[in-house]
Amino acid sequence: MAKQLTLNLNKKLIIEAVKADTYITGAIDKSADGVKNAALAYNEQAGDDTYHERKLTRTLAGAVGSLEANLAEFVDSATQNGITDTLTSAASDGAFQIIIQVSDRYNNGLAYPIAQLSQEYVVNKMLYYWWQSIRPALAKDYLAFSAESLTNIRMCLAKTAPNVSSASYEDVTGSVSGGGSGGTTTTVATASYANGKFQAAYSSLQTAYNSNNNLTVTCSDPNAVIDVKVGDNTLFTIGTTPYAITQNNWLLITRSIGSATNVDFVPQATPGSGAVLIVTSKS
Repeated sequence: MAKQLTLNLNKKLIIEAVKADTYITGAIDKSADGVKNAALAYNEQAGDDTYHERKLTRTLAGAVGSLEANLAEFVDSATQNGITDTLTSAASDGAFQIIIQVSDRYNNGLAYPIAQLSQEYVVNKMLYYWWQSIRPALAKDYLAFSAESLTNIRMCLAKTAPNVSSASYEDVTGSVSGGGSGGTTTTVATASYANGKFQAAYSSLQTAYNSNNNLTVTCSDPNAVIDVKVGDNTLFTIGTTPYAITQNNWLLITRSIGSATNVDFVPQATPGSGAVLIVTSKS
């Protein structure tokens, strides 16, 4: 599920910042030559003239659109209409919102700096638009300022670490099946020799047994003779490999299981190092 990152920006503060910067630049130019630069300074300084206000409104929309275009790659990929804004419905001097649907792993603590940097990005982008046709050299400086703000915004759009899975690696299993002259064989259980025995879960054997055929037990030590035990009871002994557990022997296991949960395959002599026992069923 996506999170909603809401940026509350302020049109009044943005326009005021643009007017203040242009006013300072115009004042500096006018101080150099008050007579020659009077008209230049007047037109450099963004004021309340209709054509100035219209340019500010247009460049505000352009700067916001530029910001949203750069944020688009961070939108949660499963969300349609992942970025919206309320710029057109905001009052001329009021606040507006940019709403971004981000990953549910988005780091919430970085929302405030993103909002501040976004406000600054829009101001610098508008100043770039303002000076582009009047003083191109100065416009390049503001373009660099806006690029720096954008870089910092991107750095803030960070994810938290993924949640630890509730699954266990014990849930990862494998099986082998194949066909031959004797039909399909499926591995039921694989057990390594430990504590004097091989051990297989009774529930696995019970599920895998096919009443028309036998369970087959194969040990990597072909000389091992194995007693099949449930709890303290030895049910029967299997010798030559592979060992076939017949239907009658299976009934012995069924009757004797009691409260035990495992069937033990206990070698009468210690098998070789790394001995493995495999129980298979044949269809």
